[in-house]
Amino acid sequence: MSPMHTAVLDVVARHLPDDGTIFAPGLAAGDLGVPAARLRDGGVRDLEPGSCVAAVLVDEQLSRAGVHAEEMVDTLGAVLEPGGVLAASVCNRVFASASGWSLDGVRGFSSAEATALLNHRGFVIDVICAPGAAAGLRGAALAFDRGATAAPEPVRFDLDADREPGLLDAAPRLLLIARAPRDAEERARVFFETRPRKIGAAATLCRDADGRLLVVYDSFRRIWTLPGGVIDADEDPALAAQRETWEEAGVKVETGPLLGVFAARWPDRLTFVYAADPITMTEHPEPLHPHEIGAVAWLPLDEALQRLAPSVVFRVTRCLERPGHSWMQ
Repeated sequence: MSPMHTAVLDVVARHLPDDGTIFAPGLAAGDLGVPAARLRDGGVRDLEPGSCVAAVLVDEQLSRAGVHAEEMVDTLGAVLEPGGVLAASVCNRVFASASGWSLDGVRGFSSAEATALLNHRGFVIDVICAPGAAAGLRGAALAFDRGATAAPEPVRFDLDADREPGLLDAAPRLLLIARAPRDAEERARVFFETRPRKIGAAATLCRDADGRLLVVYDSFRRIWTLPGGVIDADEDPALAAQRETWEEAGVKVETGPLLGVFAARWPDRLTFVYAADPITMTEHPEPLHPHEIGAVAWLPLDEALQRLAPSVVFRVTRCLERPGHSWMQ
């Protein structure tokens, strides 16, 4: 066993409960500093639900499980008692690919992928770190694998440095120590809290009786665009489009059909564009927030398409040509 592997096991041992059964395939009692009577080996499917206080998988069992890693975590969630500890190391995705391990079915994970593997099943991560990342940057010779040639000098595990976000993908392995959900409510909460968050926005494609399009000049972004903005919490997107049109353009509108949904990568956003008609026609409207909107205008469609920002032109033309569809921008 290499010095780095020993250091990792020392960290894991400090997070284990003081009593109860530990599922630790391939490990001896001395590896974790616990009585042999507490350890269980073998297959995880042979264990009774809730029978273990901890599971230690530091020989990359999750990586070797490949596409079945998610299934293994689900099974471990049932085997562990509520709040039980899961300690696991996985192969770094780049390292697994560069070493050719991925060709043998060994699955590599980025730190984000490994985090999602556990969070999406309700596990709360207490420790995530890249063992040896800091030492490697300092020029230390690392030997993590069992059977590997030992480093010429003892390796000091630097938990504080190795858990820095910038180093999490800078070592061959990633160590995760997590806690199983205590109940179904916590599992659901962790799942939803760790899912990607999208910004929701709503806008109107408002035309008057002559077919002119209502447009506004965004002073911050310095572009001509459709009136619209971020949807507030617990707000109907159509009502948000009405509110934003009133605030930005000074025009009260009635929204009609949803003309298009537009997804953007940065920021991660969904924009809902609604057809709208002015309730009361104002020839020269003024914004309620002039510090945000520099000008408001009713423009013939051809002129509006020449003045609007390219991304907004994309939305307007798609909404008019194929209303009711969604697009990725």
